[in-house]
Amino acid sequence: MSRSIHIAKRNFQGLSKKELDEQATDPYSELSQWARKSETKKTARAFRRIQRSDFATGNNSD
Repeated sequence: MSRSIHIAKRNFQGLSKKELDEQATDPYSELSQWARKSETKKTARAFRRIQRSDFATGNNSD
């Protein structure tokens, strides 16, 4: 199964502060999905950056 998270920032446009606060407390809300997506993207970017630097310096041990 795919690990894709299909959520966009536009899902939060127009929400009131109260609605965002409610979503912040719910672990299954769209806001929580957005946070997981952001963390996953950050991790993937860091991993690719490390792979690129290892390849460029010749430290690829695979």
